[in-house]
Amino acid sequence: MITNATAKSRPSARSRVQTPAARAVRRHLLPFMASFAVSLISGLFYYLVPHAWNWSASQIALWIHLVVGALGFYFLIPYVIFHHKKKNEPTLNIVFFWRAFRRRERESGWSYQQRIFGHILNWTLTLLGLSGFMLIIPSVLWVSGVVWMAGYPAYRIANLAHLGLALLASAFIGFHVARRRKRIHP
Repeated sequence: MITNATAKSRPSARSRVQTPAARAVRRHLLPFMASFAVSLISGLFYYLVPHAWNWSASQIALWIHLVVGALGFYFLIPYVIFHHKKKNEPTLNIVFFWRAFRRRERESGWSYQQRIFGHILNWTLTLLGLSGFMLIIPSVLWVSGVVWMAGYPAYRIANLAHLGLALLASAFIGFHVARRRKRIHP
């Protein structure tokens, strides 16, 4: 008689052991990429489609942008830390980015450029998050009962910085991934 205790399970493709790098990609990078894509599309919808066309749709796009953008950074931070450790990058280089521009001994030109592009991408995404935080501060204060506005020019500058950083981050993500793919599959 075969019972659950005596039956041998057949190995499947899903039961194989994953490396820490594959686990980090599945748990952090893929959710970040999906969050970034949804946040980018909803943010561009909110920015480019006139609110007078459909006020409710623009408000839904704004809420999607805010929630999914914050969720994206929740997934990005652990992946960046893991990626730095995997590449034997000193953790201080995350904060003191100018230290990363020093070329290591026996480092190939491709590795050096990829590392520099990765640091630029990290800081672009960090500044993107900070500019989004700066844009939401007046709203959070208003909900809490405090009325404070930095002024329309400050809002426009922060809004343009947020848009420019989002487009720059998109370009660097594409460039970073495209360079990696060419390296693996020439």
